[in-house]
Amino acid sequence: MRGRQLHPQLVIGAVLVGLVLVTALVSLVWTPYDPEHAGAARLLPPGAEHWFGTDRFGRDVLSQVMAGAQITLLVGLVAVGIAAVVGVPLGVLAGMLQGSGRGRPAAVLMRGSDILLAFPGLLLAIVLGAVYGAGTVTAMVALGIGSIPAFARVARGGTLQVMRSDYVLAARAANRGSLAIATRHVLPNIAGTVLVQCSVNFAIAVLAEAGLSFLGLGTPPPTPSWGRMLQESQQFLGVADHLAIVPGVAIAVAVLGFNLLGDGLRDVLDPRLATDPSAAPQVEHPSLVEPVETSAPPSAEPAEPALDLRHLTVRTTSGRTILDDLSLRVAAGERVGLIGESGSGKTMTALAALGLLPDGVSAAGHVGLAGVPGNLLDRGERALARLRGREISMVFQEPMTALNPLMRVGRQVAEAMTVHGVPSATASHRAADLLAEVGLPDGAARRYPHELSGGQRQRVVLAMALANDPAVLVADEPTTALDVTVQRQVLDLMVRLVRDRGAGLLFITHDLALVSQVCERVVVLLDGVVVEEGPVAEVFAQPRHEYTRGLLAASALEPRPPLVEPPSLVELVETLKPVEPVETPPALTPEPALIRVQDVTRTYAHRGQAVQALRGVSLEVRAGQRFGIVGESGSGKSTLLRIVSGLDRATSGRVTSAGVDLSPADGAPSAGARGGGPAAAHDLGDLRAALQLVFQDPYGSLDPRMTVGDIVAEPLLNPANVRDGGPRTPAARRDAVREMLDAVGLPLDAADRYPHQFSGGQRQRIAIARALVCRPRILVADEPVSALDVSVRRQVLDLLARLADEYALTLLLVSHDLGVVRHVCDHVAVMHDGLVVEEGLTAQVYDDPAHEYTRRLRAATPLLR
Repeated sequence: MRGRQLHPQLVIGAVLVGLVLVTALVSLVWTPYDPEHAGAARLLPPGAEHWFGTDRFGRDVLSQVMAGAQITLLVGLVAVGIAAVVGVPLGVLAGMLQGSGRGRPAAVLMRGSDILLAFPGLLLAIVLGAVYGAGTVTAMVALGIGSIPAFARVARGGTLQVMRSDYVLAARAANRGSLAIATRHVLPNIAGTVLVQCSVNFAIAVLAEAGLSFLGLGTPPPTPSWGRMLQESQQFLGVADHLAIVPGVAIAVAVLGFNLLGDGLRDVLDPRLATDPSAAPQVEHPSLVEPVETSAPPSAEPAEPALDLRHLTVRTTSGRTILDDLSLRVAAGERVGLIGESGSGKTMTALAALGLLPDGVSAAGHVGLAGVPGNLLDRGERALARLRGREISMVFQEPMTALNPLMRVGRQVAEAMTVHGVPSATASHRAADLLAEVGLPDGAARRYPHELSGGQRQRVVLAMALANDPAVLVADEPTTALDVTVQRQVLDLMVRLVRDRGAGLLFITHDLALVSQVCERVVVLLDGVVVEEGPVAEVFAQPRHEYTRGLLAASALEPRPPLVEPPSLVELVETLKPVEPVETPPALTPEPALIRVQDVTRTYAHRGQAVQALRGVSLEVRAGQRFGIVGESGSGKSTLLRIVSGLDRATSGRVTSAGVDLSPADGAPSAGARGGGPAAAHDLGDLRAALQLVFQDPYGSLDPRMTVGDIVAEPLLNPANVRDGGPRTPAARRDAVREMLDAVGLPLDAADRYPHQFSGGQRQRIAIARALVCRPRILVADEPVSALDVSVRRQVLDLLARLADEYALTLLLVSHDLGVVRHVCDHVAVMHDGLVVEEGLTAQVYDDPAHEYTRRLRAATPLLR
């Protein structure tokens, strides 16, 4: 536990368990008296000769407690061991089967274990005791068998969660087998939960053994047992209470100790809970928090702005400053943008304004609202609740989590008004009018959130926020989770509704292009400090702070220079010998495409209905090409990516990737594919050695319990991924990892750290290093920068472009952002509703789109003005 503080629960639990263990071990060689035979007067109270007194037979209670610790540990450990050894593998197997799409055998396994639920451990012990005779062994076996379903369920649930993670998908893409995934990813990540279950079941086993002994079905006399001691003490309560108190305290100590030990081990074994200073994510920009002088204030400053934040400081209980002396004003009818990267304090500003700061965080300064006297920071929760939704409202980033999934959306909009005293009938009519005003179809009020699209859900949230016509609307990244066309619609709607109501808008985002289109004034926030503010046109045209200049430079993604087609052999000959006719040479046969997709469809079954994700897609990606696939959510681009990567199978059509035929079983073999027909297991191994992926979420794709060195080296652990002369020994793998970390711009000591100790951009660099460590020919990147800030996005895109040149990669980039594809790729395919609607050179498609959807996509893409 180098670099970590001692965990209080672990220390206390270890001390208590150690006390029980030492007592049991000492009793093997010594006890003050013989615990099984009488040698003193009966029912003696605790005293100098017998510290804990004697029982009804004159046996020393201390000696019995010491010897009884052996039975306690034996019963608990054996019962837990039986349950864990059988239940955990059963649950892991069922979870991995279900996680890989084989739900039927997984269900059979779990239903088999569920049969044991009909026989609880205590009942099973009673039955077995009646059949085979009461005893310690019977109790241990019965309690262990009865606990198998609990362990199986816990292991299955944890395994399912792990199997759905991107880092398991990355392991599959790295050609790792099921056994390797189980041992390297599943078991380490469910170990904490299993440990807690072990501690809980140990306590249950101890208490159950005590209950069985109490009933005469546990440890037979004269062998001492804490449970039997409790059973024998019942007739002497009120006469010799020490007979019940001593074994009762011993049981409580053992149960508490093992519970604390399990919780402590779970926390200590999780590297994300490390408390050492290096656990904090590294900052990728230097400290630039010195503010510049702000623009000259307007000549007519409103006497009482709609929202007035003055000298706002937000700190945690540990003393860390999140916001430092922030001052910000929003006038009635004014739209102010608050920009900054992740961790700058944007969201904390909004939460402080609404009095919604999380536990452990406090605010000082002044928060004022027009028409509301005094400082909102001095008001209690009940007073603030009366203001939220009526005077100031908030639109949150993720609409699905902001809405109650069990309540119809019309009722939720009406509830936003009824809590402020509006009659139910009036609120219902007003809710219907609001939903129509935000552009939702008739009948939307009767739907649940999951029945609406992402854009429709955000419209519902906007209707709720404006239901009481608040003076201030705070929008915190309101369109981050939306596609660009839906984003444009929601922003236009928000601006119109705010303008019609004369409300002030505080628009929080990391996207400068959105601010240029929505806001009139901008405030730039860095590390909790306002470094620059002023009119949008002035700040963006002439930024004075270095950080603002950096954000603007990173937001402007220049197009990739267009490819210049080299002259053909015919053109060269004609240029050299123009006066003499030459015979045209035969056309050169182009090399086969590295990725070829022909008439591919993919159909999924959803609730008994067929859903077509791909509807006859065809495209080719040639060696060395930078090919972009762009489209919105549901267009089928990620499905196509998984198919060409061998992680999914097409329903029909022909697919070839790196010479491996991935066509479905009933499809004809693809041209250029080895062997023809669907790929065998060894062919998939060859494919995954030649093709690697970079996933969208840079944190979710990295196993949190593995060091960066282990993560990057994982593809090298499969010999099939290592080319001739590649790293095959541990020392060679370490050298390859160091070389790759250096190539992506990370320090060499990064190999010994964990993913949570890095920023988002650095995590994506780690994912890129893992993908390239086995030197693949094809790199597939699925939305690799959508979760990153603008400056980090630019760095990662430039890194991908540089590495594609240095390693002669074929790059397949999937994105919903035309600007990103335009910056990196020379060729693009536009997908919509499962079809490729347009394809060609990126510059041509972007500058002169032929399809209406491409034109709409380009028009909706926000640009800096």
